[in-house]
Amino acid sequence: MFTRQEREQMRAALVSAAQADSNVTGAAHLGSAAADRLDDWSDIDLGLCLSPDAALDDVIPAWTARLYEDHGAVAHCDVRRGETLYRVFLLRNTLQVDVSFWPADRFRATGPKFKLIFGRANEPQPLPAAQPN
Repeated sequence: MFTRQEREQMRAALVSAAQADSNVTGAAHLGSAAADRLDDWSDIDLGLCLSPDAALDDVIPAWTARLYEDHGAVAHCDVRRGETLYRVFLLRNTLQVDVSFWPADRFRATGPKFKLIFGRANEPQPLPAAQPN
């Protein structure tokens, strides 16, 4: 089981990696960190704004490799919402890390749980309700 300190060290490492990545032009905390409501079981939700000229086929595999090789990921799955990909990782220490990859023109608050870390976000706009299948 992860500790709060381990989670925050991981969060800092991911934000640092995002700041150093030329394919990433912005980042935001999503979820409980954005709402200042972290508890012992909170996961990491990090939204990344991709550079307009970034190739998704390069960026996503690089971030996936980083989570497996450097941070102990043991599994992942993908969730898509429109043009945004949410890659959900489970780490060896049971921490869940959700990294979402946003096209630059879509990077914005879509609800109250969005806290910009760096870069620029577009004007907030709620997501349309999901349509049942």
